[in-house]
Amino acid sequence: MRVLLFSALVIAALAGAARADESHGYCDYVEGVASAESALMFSPVLFASVGKLEQSAVTGDPTAASEDLRYTAGVGYSLTGILEGVLVKKRAKAECRRHEALAQVAGESTYHALAARQKVLDEALDEADEMLVRAAAELDRKTATAQEVVSTRVRVDELRALAAETKLELDALPRPAAGRPMASALRELYSADAALEKNDARLREAKAFDVSVRVGYDSFLGADDGSPYFAVLSVSFSPGWIVQRGANKRAAAGRRHLVQEEYGTHQVDTTTTRLNAMLEVERKRVTETGALVDDLGAQLDQLKKIGGEGSRRLRETVWFEWIKARAEHEYLVAHVAAIEEILGVEAEIEVAR
Repeated sequence: MRVLLFSALVIAALAGAARADESHGYCDYVEGVASAESALMFSPVLFASVGKLEQSAVTGDPTAASEDLRYTAGVGYSLTGILEGVLVKKRAKAECRRHEALAQVAGESTYHALAARQKVLDEALDEADEMLVRAAAELDRKTATAQEVVSTRVRVDELRALAAETKLELDALPRPAAGRPMASALRELYSADAALEKNDARLREAKAFDVSVRVGYDSFLGADDGSPYFAVLSVSFSPGWIVQRGANKRAAAGRRHLVQEEYGTHQVDTTTTRLNAMLEVERKRVTETGALVDDLGAQLDQLKKIGGEGSRRLRETVWFEWIKARAEHEYLVAHVAAIEEILGVEAEIEVAR
């Protein structure tokens, strides 16, 4: 009874701790699954059996009556199950850490880039709407053709669509966490992934051991067979553990190379190799879009100096192209800055071996 009471208190305490640790989304899911799995590992096992047995064949007592009912009941507790339960919960925390770091590496750089694009587009939409109102007024005064007004409307709608698409993409991403520098995101991702593999390896190694205790009551009903209580300590070990450790080290090294150099995690660009390659491409695009923005800006200045209605309409046409080029340029500038910040501490990244 004391064992049952102690086990019940342990399970209740663990359940209370799980409720107190509130989290959301993915972390809530993986930690909830871990709590469900570890609850069985922390809990004792109750067992009972009853049945008729040939008592003389079992006990070797010639004076005992045959075919008596035998009743067995008790509590079993796996001490190695406690270790496995702890490792399962630690694995869930490491997986939550990895997910958060992954979201920062893969999502925050894009978030900053989209925010920069949206700022340019939002500022431009007010001026674009003014152009559309002016074009409609000119049509009423018959100083502009319907084709010119439609052309202006199409360009304004194109900007609105681009702004709406940018906002949808921005809303789909998690907001950057305050006080968490991006420069530590890649290091945190690699550290969390290494911790995850380390816990997986320990769980695999834990299966080579088993230490369990069983206490209970075992008696033939209707027979006086002395003290019916029993207590058994059982220990087992698989020699395969010796070979397993080397295999686990190989698995950890392979996973480390996979995550940092080859494919990344969950098919997103989180490897230093791919991030550096992406950075090189984005830097070239920044230079190209910057040159386009400067060229279109110079054309706007020249058209503004010329004056006249024809020059103004041409200037508006160039203005729309200039805004789109600026939006793309600011996106790339912010994206490059974010990737550079992520890779800025690449030399300091230390992954648990």
